[in-house]
Parts: sequence; C-alpha cells; structure tokens
Amino acid sequence: MVLFDKNKIEFKIWEFFTTLVQKIGFSRIPKLAKFLSFIFYYLIPLRKSVVTDNLKKAFPDKSAAEINKIAFQNYISIATTFLEIMAFQKMSKSEILNLVSTDNLEVIQSKIQERKGIILLTAHIANWELGALAMGLILDEPINVLVKKQRNKLVADWMSSVRERFKNTEIPLGVSIRQLYKTLISGGIVGIVGDQRGRKEDGVVVNFFNQPTVTFQGFASLGIKNKVPIIVVLGERLMDGKYKINIEEISYNNLPDELSDQVKELNQRYMSILERSIKRNPEQWLWMHKIWKY
Repeated sequence: MVLFDKNKIEFKIWEFFTTLVQKIGFSRIPKLAKFLSFIFYYLIPLRKSVVTDNLKKAFPDKSAAEINKIAFQNYISIATTFLEIMAFQKMSKSEILNLVSTDNLEVIQSKIQERKGIILLTAHIANWELGALAMGLILDEPINVLVKKQRNKLVADWMSSVRERFKNTEIPLGVSIRQLYKTLISGGIVGIVGDQRGRKEDGVVVNFFNQPTVTFQGFASLGIKNKVPIIVVLGERLMDGKYKINIEEISYNNLPDELSDQVKELNQRYMSILERSIKRNPEQWLWMHKIWKY
C-alpha cells in the first residue's frame, strides 16, 4: 500500500507554481491570479462563505452584488499576493525596491536614529511579505519578523529562505518573547503582523467594523513594557501593480491609568488605523479567516 505524503504533495504544487511564475514573469501574474481566482471562487469554492459572511458584517449597507464583487476581487488580490511571493525568490534588491514607494518614511527614520528599539506593526493587507522585505532594504536595517510557522515544514522553510534573503531575520512564534525583548533592548526593529484573531480566554476585545473583536495583547504589552514607539506600516496595491506603504505612529498620549486598559486602548488605535485602510481598499485585506469567530 502506497502512503501519500501530504506535505510533499503540497510542496510539489507550490514548486510547480513557483517555477511557472518565475518563467512567465512578474508582469503576467495578474492574469494568472484571475484564472486561479475563477477556479477557487466559482468552481471549487475555497472559504467563500467565510469571506462573504465577513464582508456582510463589515459592510452591512452594501448590496449582495457589491459584496460578491468585493469577494471575487479579494480572491484575485490574495492570489496575486502569493504568486508575487513566489516571484520574490529570484528577484533582485533593485527589482523589489522598484515595486514600492513610501509615505511618511521620516517617522521611522527619526526613531532609528534614537536607537531605542521600534515595533513595526503591519497586517494581512495588500502584499504584507513585500512590505517586510522592502522596508528592510529601504531602511537599510534588519527587521526581526515575528512569524507563525506553516504547518507544512517544506513550505515553511521555503518561506524562511525568501524572508531572510536580504537583511531580515525570522523570530518563530512560541519561543519568541526573550528574543523580542533582546532585540528591542539592543535598539533593533521588530516586525509584527497584528491582525490575527486573539484567544478568547486571554485576548483583548476591541471595536472593529462595529463588531466586538478579540485581538492579542502582544504588541501593546511589548511596547508599553519596553517604552518603544509602535509604528503601523500598511501596504496598498496601486492600479499599476506597484505598492505604496503608508506609515503612521500610534500615539501613547492620553492612555488610561491601568495597564490592562492601556493595552486595550493601543489595540483599539491600531485596529482603527487598519479599518480606515481596509475601507479604502476592501478587496485587499485577508477576509478568509474567521476574525469574528467569538
């Protein structure tokens, strides 16, 4: 009896599309993304009910036709993101940098000069992996990126090789706290994707699209305890296929007295910034996870 190794099969598929993308070229990714989106939205629906349900909650005033249009565009956006990640494996520094422009870069540069540590906070919007790669190159500083390893070790190792191609370093979730503190104390930069759903038992509940939403305490607790700036860095995919990175510092001003309330307020400020960004480009956020599971 032949046993199939699921991880190897998945990785072979990943390798096939990686080779395909690198052969057809970066400029043709949108066409391939549309083709794959048609398959996984209409023919073999993948998490379609989750996407449409989330969109209905976030945008209750939109019609069914508008929700369906955003949902399909979301599939194209996510497919584009993953196909682009495959292309990054062979792209040069100059090619990566040519894809990106920034807004308010001086906010980060001024903090780097102080050498007191920085938390760069992003989200699953546009191409978040490009954001991390590009910011490390633009700032000419290594970003220590907090990551949750993929279930498939073969894909996870491949992703690690792409994330660490230039200056950046991965910090695996689960064994990360000591390394995060060490990085910040030494004046380094920590990158965190902060929009995952938190745990019901110890998460922080904030308002997100007028829904009670459970978030992690992580970045806020880390920022408060280490007295370091928290800067939100969110990408935006433009019409020409390039990206603009919008940068905004979260203010520590006028926080409540209690630590738990401070953590909640910082989470709320982050999620409010993210919500504004999503409203500008609702198709570019990762609606495929159950953000409102609880």
